[in-house]
Order: sequence, then C-alpha cells, then structure tokens
Amino acid sequence: MTGSFGLSPLLRAAATHLGHPVTGEVRWFHAGPMELSGLTDSDRELIFVATSERIPDPVPDEGMLVSFYVLQIAMDRIAGPLSDGRDVSIPYAEDVYTAYDEGCQDGNPMSGDLLDLTLAYLVGKELGRLGPEPAPHAVWPPRLSRP
Repeated sequence: MTGSFGLSPLLRAAATHLGHPVTGEVRWFHAGPMELSGLTDSDRELIFVATSERIPDPVPDEGMLVSFYVLQIAMDRIAGPLSDGRDVSIPYAEDVYTAYDEGCQDGNPMSGDLLDLTLAYLVGKELGRLGPEPAPHAVWPPRLSRP
C-alpha cells in the first residue's frame, strides 16, 4: 500500500485527551457529508459488520460522530489507495493495520476486534465469490490418514 491517508495527528490528539492510546473502538470524530459522501455501499456494509455503525446515504447535513475506523476508510476514498474505486481488500486492511502499528504509538484505527472482524468479513466475501462448488481436491467426508 502506498499513500494511505494518515490519521496520526488526530490519533495523537485523541490519545492525549483520553490519556491512553486510541483503539479502533473509540468513537469521537465528527465527520460531515464532505468526508463521508465518498463511501461506497460495500464500505457501508463492511463498516456496519465491523463496527455496528450505520452510515446513511446521504449523510445528514449536520454530519455525525464516527470511529477512526470509518474515518480511515473515508479519507482513503478521498485521497488514498481506495480513491480508484476498488473495494476494501484484505491487503488494504493489513497494510493500514501495519502502518499504524509500526509508526503510530498513539493508536490504530484498525486495532483489536475491528481488524479481526474486518478480515473475517473480507475472507467470507472472497469465499462467496468462489461459488458453491468444492475445491477439486476436496474429499467429503474427509478421510483421516492413519500412521
């Protein structure tokens, strides 16, 4: 991943306010239609599954409070690796996690359960695209090899 939108200054401010590093579950950022209007239907579905946040379309004029997780995806839609319109992917989620984990001690928008839920959802989505046919090498019922 190159050029993901960095929320480090906002995370630093939030960590200072909270007195500890920000986890993905901390919601405190006010975002308006300008920040959130680029989210796709696929983004909204992922966000709901991972955070239980519902981002309406259209976003209310007065905006809403969102998690850093939502803000990261929204900003990457505007000016980062998702600005080309592609869906959030497993490599994208892993790259965001790694970038913050290695370079921002003040927090990580994809930390903890949010990363786990994101990856589980994206893996399930990928498996759904493969279709109902079993892999050619699959044997059912499975045979246990015995020594």
